[in-house]
Amino acid sequence: MMKKFEGNSEEMQFERFERFEKLLKKNKNKPNFEEMSPYEIINYLREEDVRKNYKVLPSNRFFKKMMFSSFFAIFLVFFYVITGSGDIVQRNVDVFVNKIDNKKEVLSAINNSLDYIIEGDFRTLIDAYRSDSSNSFENHFELVIMLSSINNFSQAQEELLKLKGRVEQITLIRNDEEHKNNVYGLLDNFLLLNNLEEAKNILDKNRQSLGNDILFLEREIIYFLLMENKEEAINIYSSIMLDNIEDVNSILCYAKLSVIFNRFDRAIEALDKVLSKDINNINVLSVIDMMVSYDLNELNRTLDSYIEQSGGNERLRLLRAKANSKDLSRTQINIEDIDEFMKKYPNQNLPKIVKLEILTDSSRFEEATRLYNELKNMQDKTFDVYYALAKYSLSVNNFNDALNYVKQSIELNNKFYESYDVLLNILLSQNKSLNINYFYLKMKLLDLINTNIDKNFVVRYTDSLNDGNKAIEVLEFANKISIFESDLRYKLAKIYIDQRRDNEAKEKLYEAISLNEKSVYYRTLGVLLVGMGEVEEGINNIRMAYSIDPEDILNLNNAGAYYANVEKDIQRAFSNVKAAYEGLNESYSEYEALIIRENYFKLDSIYDEASGTSTSEEIPFIDYLY
Repeated sequence: MMKKFEGNSEEMQFERFERFEKLLKKNKNKPNFEEMSPYEIINYLREEDVRKNYKVLPSNRFFKKMMFSSFFAIFLVFFYVITGSGDIVQRNVDVFVNKIDNKKEVLSAINNSLDYIIEGDFRTLIDAYRSDSSNSFENHFELVIMLSSINNFSQAQEELLKLKGRVEQITLIRNDEEHKNNVYGLLDNFLLLNNLEEAKNILDKNRQSLGNDILFLEREIIYFLLMENKEEAINIYSSIMLDNIEDVNSILCYAKLSVIFNRFDRAIEALDKVLSKDINNINVLSVIDMMVSYDLNELNRTLDSYIEQSGGNERLRLLRAKANSKDLSRTQINIEDIDEFMKKYPNQNLPKIVKLEILTDSSRFEEATRLYNELKNMQDKTFDVYYALAKYSLSVNNFNDALNYVKQSIELNNKFYESYDVLLNILLSQNKSLNINYFYLKMKLLDLINTNIDKNFVVRYTDSLNDGNKAIEVLEFANKISIFESDLRYKLAKIYIDQRRDNEAKEKLYEAISLNEKSVYYRTLGVLLVGMGEVEEGINNIRMAYSIDPEDILNLNNAGAYYANVEKDIQRAFSNVKAAYEGLNESYSEYEALIIRENYFKLDSIYDEASGTSTSEEIPFIDYLY
């Protein structure tokens, strides 16, 4: 406990000099300034000549990086020398020490922020970031994310405006990457929070100095898409030439832009160029995932064409294996593609990471375990290896190892959004109380244009939180960004249907069909229109869905419903519903399976298939399925 400062009593004088005598002897006549308490350092300065000795302050553990505190300590010493009043000095020293202790708590919270995130203690983190005196831009941006995640958007916007002021005070040096990243961080936050006026202001101020940077053009494209100015966004994208881009991150950016503009050919060329420059760049995999969720068939057609034209490009074969990793019928082909890559490029981590995922998904656990152990026993593991280990550990429900590995991955690279995705899945698997909003914002701000993130979070918001409004908010943003992606319109329409917003659902379904005439879009639109009383148009769409895919189980059910409810043809109604019933498997939801079974048993109870006759004059109503 700190001794009270009693002024000039002889007892205090003796005690003070005795302590300093011991200090001097212990340190060979040189006081240990670094370890002195604030009280001792002030006493030392008071006993010695302040003008000669104030320079010890920067070496002290309490005063390091605390210039104001150092001057304050000197002021206290001078105040005592002039007034002889120790009480005021004592009170201020106590306040000062409390501030130091608080600073230590703040630094501890920030340095261990991932642990607080895992525990869901965002209030402590927000308080810590508010109290942070380091002037770190990264910490300031993190505060904005956390405020937004608890829906405190007004304060988040206030902090963003403060950040904007700080960034604008710094004169841009052309090669100052930190400054550029701060500008892009501001843009991403304003764009995601839909503050388009501020985003435009930043774009206008930085266009002259950054206008040739692909990462700047990406933000400009996003701005115009959010403003629903598709033509200008397309014009900017069309002006970018892949041949002129050499920076790997810029090439990756171009690949993702090509995906949202439905140019899979350019995206594949860009990813091949990335791997030719950086054979282990794991970020190519997230772009492939983005393309898979957009249109797997188109991706496979593009990859197959390029692989054939190139005589079997091993880099593209690796990407093809990743694209089809969930297709168990292609497991052996995928493994062969990876093995060819490993022959051409031996001793690389990326093919091992992809192969581990494929072996795990196909339940080839013995081979997967061997590969896992090989990665686990590597020396000097990189963030992507820890990520792969975490993902595998999660898949076998080894949550402790998964958590340990993913924390190490994030500590090595906190800019890789997929590590946060694994962390979130670990916490969800353990039914942890967590802030899903934080993970969505964190991941989107690391990869704003990646709509695959939006799709995954829509499932989490609807299934885990039953929060349809948040899912709609996410999808509305994604729909504006990915202007040619029909599935995003369909997903939004389905949530509108759940909320009985039928007219909005109808509009989105027509938009989806205009982009891609999928059977499921026609089926859903048809059932919706029948429910809205637009029976004739609804039936036309149901029949269109069946004509596109007559073997689809839900289309068969709806064909049966049409013949039962409209045509009153019991024979054809039963034939279609029976085919749907016999085709049921685990891929269909419990609700879909329930309706199909009920429909089948309704008709089976009144229809004699052998004679083709009905035992009832009245045909029961058969339910449609979206």
